[in-house]
Amino acid sequence: MQDLAAPSALLTDYGALLRRRAWVIALAILIGVGLGLGYTSSQSKEYTSTAEVLVTATGVADDSVLANGRTRGEINLDTEAQLLTSTAVVRLAAELLRNDIPVAELQSRVRVSVPPNTEVLSISVTGPSAASARASADAFASAYLANRAESASDQLTARQGSRQAQIQVLTEALETATAALRTLPAESAERFLAEAQITSLSAEIATLTAESNELQATPVTPGQVITEATLPQAPSSPILLVNLAGGGMLGLLVGCGLALLLHQRDRRLHSSDDIGRAAGVPVLATVQHSPLVWVAEPASGAGRAYIRLRNVLQASAAADMRTILVAGVDGEGSEVADNLAAALARTGSHVVLVSTHPGSATLRRLWLSEHGPGLSEVLSGQARTTIALQVPAGLEGLRVLAVGQNPGRAAELLETKAAKELLSALAGLADYVIVDAESTAGSSQAQTLAASCQAALLVVNPRTVRIDDVRDAVEQFEAVGTPLLGCVVLSGRRRSFRFFRRSSLTRTGAEATPLPASDDEEGTREAPRSHPAKVARTAAVTALPVPSDRHITRLPGRAVVSVDGDSQRQQGTRSQTRA
Repeated sequence: MQDLAAPSALLTDYGALLRRRAWVIALAILIGVGLGLGYTSSQSKEYTSTAEVLVTATGVADDSVLANGRTRGEINLDTEAQLLTSTAVVRLAAELLRNDIPVAELQSRVRVSVPPNTEVLSISVTGPSAASARASADAFASAYLANRAESASDQLTARQGSRQAQIQVLTEALETATAALRTLPAESAERFLAEAQITSLSAEIATLTAESNELQATPVTPGQVITEATLPQAPSSPILLVNLAGGGMLGLLVGCGLALLLHQRDRRLHSSDDIGRAAGVPVLATVQHSPLVWVAEPASGAGRAYIRLRNVLQASAAADMRTILVAGVDGEGSEVADNLAAALARTGSHVVLVSTHPGSATLRRLWLSEHGPGLSEVLSGQARTTIALQVPAGLEGLRVLAVGQNPGRAAELLETKAAKELLSALAGLADYVIVDAESTAGSSQAQTLAASCQAALLVVNPRTVRIDDVRDAVEQFEAVGTPLLGCVVLSGRRRSFRFFRRSSLTRTGAEATPLPASDDEEGTREAPRSHPAKVARTAAVTALPVPSDRHITRLPGRAVVSVDGDSQRQQGTRSQTRA
């Protein structure tokens, strides 16, 4: 089956290549057609007229013919066709035309063909005008018949002369024998011989005389014109349709060659197959890119694609791969990270989404506050994780840690050990930690964070990404030993998806349900409070000073983790298995 599938895939690739370069091929075809039209306009018009001659036996009994001729009778029309274009016939035709055309040029204008199973010569002559073409065709037909009649007459005359010469010799011999007979005695043997000789000579003379008379009476029949040349109504050359078709075919070949050449020089990726081959990992999902900064509903086309991505991710990732980095190649991957986190949260899993760069649209996509503390404040010790984590409406299993009010400070602190400890602590509390990083082509942040993550997803937007960028991203993850699970392809820009309406995301007068804390942390739990933007925050996580003593309250299904300086200590057992 693989042997049969390979050619099919190859043909599909070539078909996609030609579709992508259709404008090159179309342009080349147009240029080829234009060249054909220009060539037609630059050439002088030529007209062709045809006359047909029926070739018959000349009447000469011993006329020279080829015994193995393909035509009927004694005439070999192939030989006659060659004789028609001979110098003698062409000169005679030129005399009939009474023009100054050189013999060689006139000879090049004539074409002779023999229709199958006939004794007819079809004489086609080309000329600069319709009248000259017709006159030339008639002249060649007449010249051929005249030349053939003249040749036959010359043969008859030569044979008659031969017979007359023989008769003259025999007559002289007869006269000599008759004179000698008179001197011979009667009843002698010599006389009997002389009489026999005279009788023989007389018979030969009579035979030759009869042949001479027959030759003299033989009529000469060289043939006849059965179809006179007509006046052509249209030029035979150049032929517009033929030249246009030839130019178009030439343009098609050149266009296909240019398309292949451009494909070899093109470093961009155009399809999922190209991306998979360049990255060396499978394409897990192809999602239609949305120009709107919203989370796709599960029933929409994009939502179903993210559900498939979630299912593939859960099936392919190992049990200990809970911290997953999502990074784009030349653009942000926050759209995929946000929707993947939402898809995971809808299954009942506890998910923490960490946004690490200011270009992310996570807060707008999830309708969260842009003015509260975030990653920069948590890592610098200015805020506790309880305050920084936000809960999107309708996704109570999802916690979002934004980049914060000082993105530059957050970028610096992500290079420190504190960031790694924070991600490790979050991984011990949640089922999944999704880290949204900057693009691999524009920053080294993705590689730095990948070292603290257990797996990575690469987001690729075809038509803008180059092969070298994808390979560089793969090499970055391989250098830090982070497994690349696969690629997610963002394609298209259609507005065909349905998204959460604002009314379903803006929560008025309602707070997120607090997640239960452990019994020993009842006194430290902070009551939930409303954000000025009316977005609920979580009260499930207690204060987490960073980088000094940190203490994070247990999420349901996770053990309590305490971080003290550089050490981490598990303080309890899991209360239940991961959903």
